Amino acid sequence: MIELELTVPDLTKVRFTSDAVWETVASLTLINHRQHFQLHRHLRPRVPQDPAFDLDLLLELTRGDHFVPDLLGPSPSAVPGHPLDQFARIASADEQVLESDLRTLRELDPASRSARMGTRELAERTAEAMAAYWLAVLEPLWGRIEAITGADIAHRSVGLASDGLERALDELDPEVTWTGGGLALAIGPGRVRQPSAGRGLWLLPLVFRGRGVMLADNASPPVIAYSARGAGQLWERPVESIVGGLDALIGRSRAAILARLSIPLTTTALADALLLSPGTVSQHLSVLVSAGLCSSRRDGKRVLYARTPRAELLIDIDAAQAR
Repeated sequence: MIELELTVPDLTKVRFTSDAVWETVASLTLINHRQHFQLHRHLRPRVPQDPAFDLDLLLELTRGDHFVPDLLGPSPSAVPGHPLDQFARIASADEQVLESDLRTLRELDPASRSARMGTRELAERTAEAMAAYWLAVLEPLWGRIEAITGADIAHRSVGLASDGLERALDELDPEVTWTGGGLALAIGPGRVRQPSAGRGLWLLPLVFRGRGVMLADNASPPVIAYSARGAGQLWERPVESIVGGLDALIGRSRAAILARLSIPLTTTALADALLLSPGTVSQHLSVLVSAGLCSSRRDGKRVLYARTPRAELLIDIDAAQAR
């Protein structure tokens, strides 16, 4: 059990964000322990059998049950950049972080490749391998990963505004409990109290997190990574259209748009998927929003559209009648 103290200054700096490095590390951890996570059983087959990048190094660094190098858990940013830019941060990691990681690696497995590297070699090789792994394995999935984590953050932000911070923190994961003066995390043996430093807290949804939460208390501010809501939607194949009579009621194109919105998407993504012009999709979305079948939210410079509960109900009824 870890008790994370949160003072008033901390509570004013609680923020949700996403991070490509953390998500990529989480996916590698699942590959190492894939027998425990059937939800993401489709991930390992996507990894090339003879990769052109140093997969062995990445798996070596992420195979531990209780230790992941601090190199692989950089402090998140409120506005994450492109994943490749985020991986570049690894190559320029702080020398003290690298020295600390290498001391631990040499204690845990002195014969490992990483333990025999120097600090800069470890940072540069890891950054290069992470970027190449992401391009080969995760980039084709990245649009859906971003949609899922973005939807999680939007949902919890609404809950934060309506129900307050205490409930938002309490509902992150069954392993997380609000104590009145902070958070209790059911992690590890014994009881450890982590005092506040007034730095706030990052909350990081991960599609590949698997079960439970992870606390990085050495980061500034500390980071709690948790499993994103709807992570299983990553592997759902979008249907081309909705079966039944709903397409006759609202039109084939609008029904196809609703079918694609199992995860939030932009107008451009919908247009590409349905081979329609962005202008046409935009007009259909306006009608669907007016009818209460779609909602929209801004995510940086993008506008994401999602099905509303009313649309979900109509789709369920339509599918039932078509059986």
